[in-house]
Amino acid sequence: MERLLKRFRYELHSHWKEVFDACGLRGAHETPHKNILCHDWDLLCNKYEDPTYQVFCDRNAQNQSRLMMVHYGRSKSFVQHYYELVVKIPSAFTSLKNYLGSYTFPLMEEIRADMHSSLEALSQVPFVKILSLDNTKRHEQCMYEIVVGDVPANVPSPDVNGNYIPNKGDIFLLSDGRPVHVSDLTRNGRSYRIALIITGGKYGDLPPNMFVIRASSSIEVSEYRKKNKKRSPLFAVYLLNITTYCHIWKALDFKLSPLRNLNLVKKILHFDPLVAGFDDISMSEEFRYIHDRRIQNNLSALKLNESQTNAILTCISARECQNKNSINLIWGPPGTGKTKTISALLWILKEMKCRTVACAPTNVAIKELALRLLRLVKEYAADGSLGDIIMFGNQDRMRVDGILQDMFLDFRVKRLLECFAPNTGWKHCLNTMTRFFEDGFTWYRSYLESNKDTVEMTFQDFARRKFASVSKELTRCLKTLHLHLPSASISEANTTNMKMVLELLEIFRELLCKKNIGNSLVEIFASTDEEKGIAFVSHGMVSSGKNDSTTKSRLRKTRADCCRILKTLEKSLNLPITSSKPAITYFCLRSACIVFCTTSSSSKLYKVRMKKSLEVLVIDEAAQLKECESLIPLQLSGIRHAILIGDECQLPATVKSKVSENALFGRSLFERLSSLGHKKHLLNMQYRMHPSISIFPNANFYDNKILDAPNVIHNNHSRIYLSGPMYGPYSFINIEFGKEKCDDLGHSRKNMVEVAVTLQILGKLRQACGRMQKRLSVGIICPYTAQVNAIQEMLGKDYQKNTNLAVKVSSVDGFQGSEEDVIILSTVRSNASGSVGFLSNSRRANVALTRARYCLWILGNGPTLLNSGSIWEKVVCDARDRGCFFNANEDEAIANAITDALHLNKIGIGKKKFEGIFFPKTHFDSISPKCLENLEPRKHTSGRLLPCNSGKDCEDSTANLRTETKTRKNMAKKWQVKYTDSKKELICHSSSSADSKTYSTCYS
Repeated sequence: MERLLKRFRYELHSHWKEVFDACGLRGAHETPHKNILCHDWDLLCNKYEDPTYQVFCDRNAQNQSRLMMVHYGRSKSFVQHYYELVVKIPSAFTSLKNYLGSYTFPLMEEIRADMHSSLEALSQVPFVKILSLDNTKRHEQCMYEIVVGDVPANVPSPDVNGNYIPNKGDIFLLSDGRPVHVSDLTRNGRSYRIALIITGGKYGDLPPNMFVIRASSSIEVSEYRKKNKKRSPLFAVYLLNITTYCHIWKALDFKLSPLRNLNLVKKILHFDPLVAGFDDISMSEEFRYIHDRRIQNNLSALKLNESQTNAILTCISARECQNKNSINLIWGPPGTGKTKTISALLWILKEMKCRTVACAPTNVAIKELALRLLRLVKEYAADGSLGDIIMFGNQDRMRVDGILQDMFLDFRVKRLLECFAPNTGWKHCLNTMTRFFEDGFTWYRSYLESNKDTVEMTFQDFARRKFASVSKELTRCLKTLHLHLPSASISEANTTNMKMVLELLEIFRELLCKKNIGNSLVEIFASTDEEKGIAFVSHGMVSSGKNDSTTKSRLRKTRADCCRILKTLEKSLNLPITSSKPAITYFCLRSACIVFCTTSSSSKLYKVRMKKSLEVLVIDEAAQLKECESLIPLQLSGIRHAILIGDECQLPATVKSKVSENALFGRSLFERLSSLGHKKHLLNMQYRMHPSISIFPNANFYDNKILDAPNVIHNNHSRIYLSGPMYGPYSFINIEFGKEKCDDLGHSRKNMVEVAVTLQILGKLRQACGRMQKRLSVGIICPYTAQVNAIQEMLGKDYQKNTNLAVKVSSVDGFQGSEEDVIILSTVRSNASGSVGFLSNSRRANVALTRARYCLWILGNGPTLLNSGSIWEKVVCDARDRGCFFNANEDEAIANAITDALHLNKIGIGKKKFEGIFFPKTHFDSISPKCLENLEPRKHTSGRLLPCNSGKDCEDSTANLRTETKTRKNMAKKWQVKYTDSKKELICHSSSSADSKTYSTCYS
């Protein structure tokens, strides 16, 4: 066993070196602390061979083996020494080297933690079978070609169903068995390697299912073939993709910094608010007014509010200061129109022909931003061309479809490839159409000569057929060029001529369809001399020396005009003639005006020499982006102005390593500059939430700086979907009887009682939608993945078929940037100690509380949250103060759902708590059951409720509860009971009599 552990340790250490080398991260394993990396890989699998550590096995409740690592002995272990190298990243830096170097060890630790996380969840990660493995043609060391099995088309990799298509930059386990635990890798003499995808797939020159990999150590291909004959396949088990880490590493490489644009990087090393203030003041007000006047019409058409308009004008004015570099922060709290503001800014920059890169951390965010700009262009742009806007990235992960396809790089390259092809492209189409107009009759004679034995075709029929086929190809080509060509690659005159050709071809087609024009056609096409008075093209207009409206004259004019314009285009168009995808890709990127991509994939632009230098960088969701990752686009050639849009009060970037998180590795540039006093342009009016929903986050996260827009104050924004005060715009629904428990892996938590209540409310909404016949979107937010999975499992596929009710279930992270009509927030935690874990994070709470438009219903255990000492204590207190606090059992249907959940999950809660399910304290306080029995003749129940813990006792108690509950419901219907604290009396009003009776209270 010791030998296998040593080998495993060696394999992992070797792979670490291979990963960094293969991805261009050379030098990472050659740091002064290079031996640390060996120990990193030990930690990945919780195996450590240092004498200060002991590895032993512990059996959990399911008798599954778990490797545990316990430290004993020396006070400062080697790992602690390594962690000490991951120091806290400062807010200001002394030099460029100090700045870039501050992120090196936190980045390495984050990669280690990411790999550790994947290995820990080995049973849940996606995988694919490897059909064949062979040496590469060059027989490079540890380099191999693999062919993987078929997987469903058009799926992201990896996807939720476990489908896995390898991608460049993927790290995966190569094993002769499907491992479900790290220990499986060395069990029974199994062999494995850790491999890195170098190239291949549909984005390379290889077949779609073939990839080139680099393994952590050599593989005996002959041995593999022997095993393959015995039907013992290899498996590729996905771990992580290292592409983004590689891009960050290169952006942090101090040796490469002289080759990069450091204008903005040097500006952010240490921010001085006084100097920044001077820059703002020195900007000429007159100069700003010129730009206000020039673009005021565009801005007014977009219907922006004052704060949005001011933010845009400030950014535009900063761009016009040619001798200065600038960084602007736009602070966009939830619902304040952040995306609308950015898309408006990008549209104006496009109109100003300002070369701009628009980035975001995620594909979802960049798609939404691109879609907003596309809608503006289609609404306000007259020509309909999209060539100046381009978006690129991983097509499978971006899931680009619909109207976004027209601006997606891969799709554009595919379409332009048809137009640029040497034998079938634009040059060929123009030439063929010209030849038809000039030599059409000659073509007809050739046709007759070659088809003597067939039925003779008239010239009119021949012309119609030939024109239809030739004009169809030319029309398709010209429309594609008009839609996809950047304006920088084609002159306005040529654009006008292309439009004129399309119009003339349509006119000529209509004329050809007229009857009895055969003789006229023969005369026109047989003539080689152009008659005087034929139309000439001047400034894109068709004119005539003779005003003749006859069909013959119009045919002659249209033919002549087409010939002239086609010849002009053939000479003046300076477009590529190539079948090379890389060449067309380069052509599109270097000429585009607005480029959309993720911050990581923006590294692709380093290799592009732009036709005109880039100027402006716009980063959306900037507060959700690690600062080191934002350095990728900040160092692009030509960038002089950066505009960061975000909200540091919402979720930051995800960091898997606690060590790196404590070192502020996840802090954004937006947050750091904001903490140093950098001016922020606040978008101060929210258009999303009902005022009852917005009041708490506005007061607790934004110091009441946010105004409610007229649309949310209006009565139309108040929606009643379910009856009762519990289902108003804002409510906290207290669930006292829930019980949190860990999932099978012990990493996440769920509360099945809250699941039951959630489903009950969802059922009510489903019925309401059926009655109203109106579409409703419902979001169910859970802080824990286990709760998300539990709700999704209970929902099944029934709700996907409902056209009126759209349900989305996700974590808080999954809802950032989203909004729904109704939000049901399940807080999950329910314990006596008030422990809420990472739920106490105020930024996470802010996101969860600001996703709803009309209704926000929070499900939680009031006492737990009150005792948490976190933001959730304020949430509960605020709900009570505003009269929005309700007990779940006030709703009879929910009370039934709770009892069912308690029974189904065998949750024991004791007699008094059972009694409280149907008689909540808000109505009956501490009334004893005996008091209620005295209100009418005593009725015997079939049994008594006894405290229970689990199993049969719980089932018996639940049965007794149902019997006693029925009796109590009947009593409650007859008597309206109120408890008077001052007199310690019960005032009971009979539903059948106007008389009131007073009973002395009886305490249990």
